[in-house]
Amino acid sequence: MKAREIALELEISTRQAYRDINSLKFAGIPIYSDRSGFSVLPDFFMPKISLEIPEVLTLFLICSSAKAQKGTPYGEILNSAFDKILNALPSNLKQVFITEGFERIVDFGLETKIDYKELNDIFDLIYQASIEKRSVSIKYFAMENKKITERVIDPYAFKLWFGIWYLVGYCHLRREVRTFRVDRIREVEMLDKKFIVADGFDLDKFFEGSWGIVKGKKCRVKLKFSSEVADFVGEINWHPSQKLAKNVDGTLLAEFEVMGLNEIKIWILGFGKDVEVLEPAELRENMREIICGMQGIYQGIDNRIKH
Repeated sequence: MKAREIALELEISTRQAYRDINSLKFAGIPIYSDRSGFSVLPDFFMPKISLEIPEVLTLFLICSSAKAQKGTPYGEILNSAFDKILNALPSNLKQVFITEGFERIVDFGLETKIDYKELNDIFDLIYQASIEKRSVSIKYFAMENKKITERVIDPYAFKLWFGIWYLVGYCHLRREVRTFRVDRIREVEMLDKKFIVADGFDLDKFFEGSWGIVKGKKCRVKLKFSSEVADFVGEINWHPSQKLAKNVDGTLLAEFEVMGLNEIKIWILGFGKDVEVLEPAELRENMREIICGMQGIYQGIDNRIKH
């Protein structure tokens, strides 16, 4: 059947029909298309899935938490799944889930810091391209130089980091896998060109070593934390590479091997006077410049108050 025929049969929009088809493909159901429309391979069948109550409750909580993903393809899909899970429950159990307020007992922190409702069409098209393994042409705004560049991207994967969605894909302009903020994509066009994900690509390995989302050159960072924050720093695994050593005076030495210094620098600044950068010299000098600049700002404020 063609998408418009599916939409008419199910009394939904053609756009929703395409979304449902893509969701089925993403779930591993073998759907193919030709000039006649969409079909499922004839030897495919859906195995019956039996879920225990705790499993249903956990899925219910994840889908409920994802309601914060408004404007993203994931938000719409999970909202739909939320309704289907709820409707599939026996009436007595459904009533318990609703009246007891189970959706409020766990928050998975899936809220976004960007209003993706305005980017719904862009996000949706890139998501569809990633499923169909088709390249996209985008116009991307780079914050570093405040310029818009046009480039072709093979959309490999997406990553949510601190409430912001990032696209990870092969950039034909730079000839390497790069990271792009979805909200900085101004225009997108899906191309007929198919792509194959590079051999050995793994999302976790791609970000391995990064302090957050930005990649850079490998560097060893050595810090000394005061006794006031030593216990707090020591109880958290901040980075896979971290090595901690407690001194006799209560201070804490911490070593990290990171890919790039920009993000760890922001984290260090959050500890204020309770941390000292020992290595590398480049980061230590950079921190000194930042502190001097901050001192100048606040001295200026004090002088204006006095006068």
